[in-house]
Amino acid sequence: MKAKSYKVALGGIISAMSLLVMLLASIIPGLEYATPAFAGMLLVIIVIEISMRWAFLTYAAIALLVFFLVPNKESGLLFIAFLGYYPILKSVLETRIKRTAAQWAVKLLIFNISVMIYYKLVMMLVVSPEIADTESKLGEYALYILLCFANIVFIIYDIAMTRIVTVYVKWFRRKVLGRFINKK
Repeated sequence: MKAKSYKVALGGIISAMSLLVMLLASIIPGLEYATPAFAGMLLVIIVIEISMRWAFLTYAAIALLVFFLVPNKESGLLFIAFLGYYPILKSVLETRIKRTAAQWAVKLLIFNISVMIYYKLVMMLVVSPEIADTESKLGEYALYILLCFANIVFIIYDIAMTRIVTVYVKWFRRKVLGRFINKK
């Protein structure tokens, strides 16, 4: 069992790194979708090194900080609405649901519900009235077009995350972190 000081320290480091990554979306244009994805992936370290419960607590702290401190609200909402907690949830789903088809069905269902909530929140809180008028001209199909493309990107993201976690566990954790942890 890891000491509480270790858990707090690692949670603080991951929180700071995630917040820093989220702030990049406000500095570098075009990173509205990449930064929340990367910031969320950092939470996998908490899942692996400590626990899912601690990862959800860290996510809650980061989400609160993102809500108040990140100027790019679209990016912040995406982190809060899905990309922040999904890496933790992915771990839960893959350990509890054994059949791959059922895993994907649940993952896609959760993703699509989250995207719809995110879309509605962005339209209410972030988008200017001029852009909202353009959206209404696209009609009710805008959300479905978004979902189509978003599902393809989500599948790629999920597969990439699996591969990144594999590299972390089999190489980085053993070869790099092992040098520091195993020293006395």
